[in-house]
Amino acid sequence: MPSTRPKPSGSTARAQQTLAFGPNSNKVTKPSLPAASKKKSSLTPTDSERLQKAVADISTPSPAPEDEYPPLPEQQLESPRALAIRGQGAAKVEDVKSEAEEKGGKVSDAQVKRYWKGKEDERIAPRVHQRGLNVNEKILRHFDLSSQYGPCIGIPRMKRWKRAENLGLKPPVEVLAVLLKEEKSGNGKAERAFMEGLLTSRLAANE
Repeated sequence: MPSTRPKPSGSTARAQQTLAFGPNSNKVTKPSLPAASKKKSSLTPTDSERLQKAVADISTPSPAPEDEYPPLPEQQLESPRALAIRGQGAAKVEDVKSEAEEKGGKVSDAQVKRYWKGKEDERIAPRVHQRGLNVNEKILRHFDLSSQYGPCIGIPRMKRWKRAENLGLKPPVEVLAVLLKEEKSGNGKAERAFMEGLLTSRLAANE
């Protein structure tokens, strides 16, 4: 009696792949799956209203309150106490300047000459290149070359002397006396260092 083979069920047959013979032998057919149903998305009236409101908020931002950004320190008004302290400091500086100028105005010509004679006695040889200069100009040029009081170029001699005095460097009061006398006589060139004049003239000649 011939044996019977069990027939595959319908679901198995549908899931099994089939081979195609003929000109399209390389093509393998697969069982097609049922296409998923596409859901149509639709915005409800509530969602559309929220979207419109969000767009409106982004396009027209609300202005920030003024208190959120405090004014800069430069824009803030100083208190009366700060103004008073500043005024006291300025008055103190003016007192120091006036005291130094008063002290320099009391220096006599004899004291200025004694000061310069002491500087000449410290040297081994006389200053031959300064024979045609007066005592005041010699003292000022010597002050220009005294590096312990800071650079002499780019700053007036009077301001340089006062700066050295405020720093406690004790510049010679005879120099201040000479500057005050030159200022009273109307010699504006005395405020400028001789070295600065040389550099400026050479730069002008090169141009």
